[in-house]
Amino acid sequence: MKKILFLFVFTAFLSCTEDPIMYSLNVTANPPDGGSVIPESGQFEEGETVNIKATPSSEYEFFSWSGVNSATSSASVVMDSDKTITALFTKKRYPLAVSVEGEGEVSETILKPGSTTDYSSGTIVALLANPSDEWLFKEWKGDLTGNENPTQITIDSPKEITAVFEKKTYPLTIEVEGNGSVTEKVIKSGAVTDFNSGTVLELTAVPETDWSFLKWSGDINLSQNPVEITVDQAKTIKAEFYQPTNFTGLPIVYVNTSGIPIDSKEDYVEGSVHISGEGIFSDLTETEMKIKGRGNSTWWQGGIWGKKPYQIKFGDKTEVLNMPKDKKWVLLAEISDPSLIRNKIVREMANISRFDYVPQAEYVELFINNEHAGTYLIGQKVEESKNRVNIGDEGYLVEIDTYAHGRVDLEEDVVFKSSSGYWKGDVNQNVEDGDTVFNIKEPGIDYGSEEYNLIKDHVDNFESALFGEDFKDPDTGYRSYIDLDSFIDYYIVNEISKNQDAASFSSIYFSYVPGEKIKMGPVWDYDLAFGNVNYSTAEFPEGFWIKSGSPWYKRMFEDDYFKDAVRERFDYYYSNLTSFQTKIDEFETYLSVSQAKNFELYPGILDPNVELWPVPERFDNHHGYVEHLKNWINARMEWLNTWL
Repeated sequence: MKKILFLFVFTAFLSCTEDPIMYSLNVTANPPDGGSVIPESGQFEEGETVNIKATPSSEYEFFSWSGVNSATSSASVVMDSDKTITALFTKKRYPLAVSVEGEGEVSETILKPGSTTDYSSGTIVALLANPSDEWLFKEWKGDLTGNENPTQITIDSPKEITAVFEKKTYPLTIEVEGNGSVTEKVIKSGAVTDFNSGTVLELTAVPETDWSFLKWSGDINLSQNPVEITVDQAKTIKAEFYQPTNFTGLPIVYVNTSGIPIDSKEDYVEGSVHISGEGIFSDLTETEMKIKGRGNSTWWQGGIWGKKPYQIKFGDKTEVLNMPKDKKWVLLAEISDPSLIRNKIVREMANISRFDYVPQAEYVELFINNEHAGTYLIGQKVEESKNRVNIGDEGYLVEIDTYAHGRVDLEEDVVFKSSSGYWKGDVNQNVEDGDTVFNIKEPGIDYGSEEYNLIKDHVDNFESALFGEDFKDPDTGYRSYIDLDSFIDYYIVNEISKNQDAASFSSIYFSYVPGEKIKMGPVWDYDLAFGNVNYSTAEFPEGFWIKSGSPWYKRMFEDDYFKDAVRERFDYYYSNLTSFQTKIDEFETYLSVSQAKNFELYPGILDPNVELWPVPERFDNHHGYVEHLKNWINARMEWLNTWL
């Protein structure tokens, strides 16, 4: 009886002391006023499925999730760890109705597009009131008040505006900054002479030799030349000139599309480009090309800030800034990286590595239709070419990607899924939202073809060897399938940088030439690296990322041979830490003038009170971001030196 009583008491004691495992769910909205998410952040039991729903505010629409894969405003989260999830919202579109009281007209100019075109919510429109003869603009009425002209209005709701005109005469003052002059041509006289009320002038900025026109400032903020203005109030206008050889010190890329906007990632716009190498690189004379948008999150960011990434395609292979000839080139806007350095410094790391190819890129100033667009990186696109990924006609270039957020087009792309069961969505071969896919970038082949089956079967065979019992065997295990040097260096570069996407999400490239071994690389897309992310542990310099996140590398680290080889190779990168820091300092000096002009165009990027996705640390100056990057790399290298 005593034994039974003891067993009962002991069992009751255990049942009272075993608490469930709890995980934290942190749910946010971006921007914060874009909407709400339910449920709010809280604690949930392990294994519990939490259904979350994003509800946009009145002026916003749901865009996508960050931290969970779902194409709709509703998503389900299985609580197997602490989670940070962000609902992304974009602004709605609204009409703008402008009427006139008196005699005159109003012209509208979009200065800053909103999240989409055609006066979307957030679009900034410049309104210029042009009086008729003997009339003067007096004021705006309705949803816009005051007498500033030209003026700007932000379309955040349906707007009705009336321009009120009256008669009066005002002077016009023209100033010049730099070397040049301004000619004035009367297009339409006012009531009397000498620039009276209603006079419309054409102003032409005439630069002196070796100088170029930059923009108008003062009472107009435009870059077109010549420009027409209406003298409807006292105006002070400045013509700003610059010397291309002494602008910012960077090469200058001039894109001309005859004013046609570049607002699509699918459709090219015809145009031309010429490049001034500024005495550092070779110039490119006016050359026909076509241009379109590119990127995923960067394209979305570009729609918000007005600084978009692009892809240029020439008719013939063309050399750009001393980089080898090819047809396709990319222009990276670096919106999410205010240091402007991450994609450059990772190339420096890759250049001392054992990769067959590292994409080259150079800093430039970009002008589109004579309007300064800011600091960009122009560089090589990851593609098969004898000057790029040199795998010939029989070789394969494959990107491990995720079917989410429009990253993969199943009608255009040719993909396959792993059969190993270690990648997300491997339970079946049907491609569903959030699944990992192997996207065959080169060559262009069809589903089910001999070439398609060859690469899929080879990857399956490699993974069978990798995840099999004898995976450590050098002759029959995973090492018999891979180029070990490129796999080790790819791991180290991405583990040092803690690249958010490189564990298992996207931009993970490898190549395979039949009869040879699989090679990792090239490196690509590092704006969300080196701690520049606020929704995962990749923000912090401590902890493994690729080793614990990549199915391939997680398995390889179970092999002491691979582990020892990585540790030995890391010492080489660690010995180059000082040179990496020196190179960052050199980039900061090189960009000193360019970054200042870039952030004059996009001041919100340096405003700590303005959210910039997904930047975790905000500074009000470029140097702060550079120092944060350097300190993060130092801390990361020291942690890896201790724990790798």
